[in-house]
Amino acid sequence: MERAIERALQEISLLREYRTRLIADVVTGKLDVRAAAARLPDLTDEVLPDELDADLDGDEAEGDETEAEGAEA
Repeated sequence: MERAIERALQEISLLREYRTRLIADVVTGKLDVRAAAARLPDLTDEVLPDELDADLDGDEAEGDETEAEGAEA
């Protein structure tokens, strides 16, 4: 059982490392994802779960407050 847990933790670590590298490659332009992104379906309110939709609304509200504070200064 302990070997299975150790292996799972190692796989999680490798997946996190892969994710970090993949994000870095996309951000720096070493990996072109435009073709893959063009094939993705458009997201609509009907597709998003209520929880994700609520999270997105929360993020927008925080951004609005920050912009308003910047305008006042």
